[in-house]
Amino acid sequence: MNINDVLAQDEQILYQPRLHWFVYFNLGNLVRNLTATIFLSNKRFFFGHGLMRRKTHEMVIAKIETIDVKESFWGRIFGYGTVFVAGTGAGSITLRYIKHPFEFQRQIRSVQA
Repeated sequence: MNINDVLAQDEQILYQPRLHWFVYFNLGNLVRNLTATIFLSNKRFFFGHGLMRRKTHEMVIAKIETIDVKESFWGRIFGYGTVFVAGTGAGSITLRYIKHPFEFQRQIRSVQA
């Protein structure tokens, strides 16, 4: 997916978290992970995935309530984790195998400030 196709007018990408190479070992979600588009803009957080069918999740920055990070033993060693983003009335988004998950959490918080 081309990111420019989903950006609104005056929307700028501020951060793009990357998936860790460890995603290749998770065969159950391999297509989901390889087709993922993730970005943080000055207006929203966006996550889209899918090859034949596309599913997107987005959350307005002002609606983000909590950002939780979970790192397993191997995640701490290899530098990846799971990020849970929950919003008021917007549900939640779970991102697995995010490279440097605490940096992603910090970037979201810096946009909210």
